[in-house]
Amino acid sequence: MSSTNHWRMQLNNYLQANGGAHLLSWEVYQSGPLHQPTWTAIAYIRGVEYGRCSGSSQNAVREEAARQTLNALQCDRRRW
Repeated sequence: MSSTNHWRMQLNNYLQANGGAHLLSWEVYQSGPLHQPTWTAIAYIRGVEYGRCSGSSQNAVREEAARQTLNALQCDRRRW
């Protein structure tokens, strides 16, 4: 997972442009041993899960969850 695309920034920009920045919330937690943690990030829009990722890097899992969320929002918008 690469963070070079700045998915969180793109997601925030998308939400701001569409009046929904206040609708985004995150759940980020760590599990497993402290010397080898597994991070999980979940992105919610209006309390509905739109993106989820687990991995060894907190930043990388947030970026991937943001990518999934942005993709889902854009696909939903195209259906209208």
